[in-house]
Amino acid sequence: MNRTNRLAAIVMALQHGQETAHSLGEKFEVSRRTILRDIQCLSEMNVPIIAISGPGGGFRLMEGYVLPPLQLDPVEAATLIFALEGLNRYSDTPFHEKRWTLMNKVKAIIPDDIMARIDPMLKQLHHHVPSRNYILRHMDPLLSCIPEQGWLRVLYRSASRQRWLPICPIRIYASSGFWYCEAYSVEHGEQRLFRVDRIMEVMPIEPQDAQILNELAQQQRIKPQLPEQQHTRVKVRLSYRGMVEAEQDEHIAEKMTEISPDIWELSFLCPPREWEWAVRFFYRLGREAEVIEPHHLRCEIRKHAEEVSQIYLASTKS
Repeated sequence: MNRTNRLAAIVMALQHGQETAHSLGEKFEVSRRTILRDIQCLSEMNVPIIAISGPGGGFRLMEGYVLPPLQLDPVEAATLIFALEGLNRYSDTPFHEKRWTLMNKVKAIIPDDIMARIDPMLKQLHHHVPSRNYILRHMDPLLSCIPEQGWLRVLYRSASRQRWLPICPIRIYASSGFWYCEAYSVEHGEQRLFRVDRIMEVMPIEPQDAQILNELAQQQRIKPQLPEQQHTRVKVRLSYRGMVEAEQDEHIAEKMTEISPDIWELSFLCPPREWEWAVRFFYRLGREAEVIEPHHLRCEIRKHAEEVSQIYLASTKS
């Protein structure tokens, strides 16, 4: 980022609230001294920046000062359009038709010469979002609950059954083509993930009932936990295809080391609660992965393979 763009970005950051030289330096990846020089430069340009000394101090703009609208440069325009295209690849979103009207408005305000420059770049950039088929029926109530840490009663359809659950939504995020709600569930006594498209109905919870649920959740949180078993070190040798599969898992993606152009080594600590996942995951990779240690993980994968083999042997005989 050149200095002119950084000066404008500092003013825009201060429009949103007070900042320190340290926080601005982290945002723009420059030193604190550089930020102080930029603040001095803005002051000389008659930008009304107020310096607040002492603990909790920093910089803010004078009340009522607003930076005039700025022209997007080609890279900024491409970044915005690319981000919107990623959102548009989801079957449904919290923003419904607004995602389409916003895209049209953004393209309308970008000059033709800039669009002509960024269009070839955008054609080479792609979001990989698996195609899904669903409708988000109750996203708005979930989003409304999060700022107030409120409670909702939801009819949730899991893979095996359907039931009513009181939940306290904490955050919403998208992954692998689906939208998820992370929420505290008193029935489970912990935070759980709920697929938003599997929420069939939503009912508000009365304030007095919400208070009872808050107290129950607080009791569950402070309940003494059983000491967790020791994590197990897992080492796996992966082929190129195995590496690509493992790289898509957010928990182990950064745990791989390239041994040679076609061999990678994966090493991570597996908690006891994820043991079954490890057996299934490395069994599924087949010949693209070989568990080096621990020995009992190798044994469980072999047992799993033998059980599957018996199924197919039996069908062949019949």
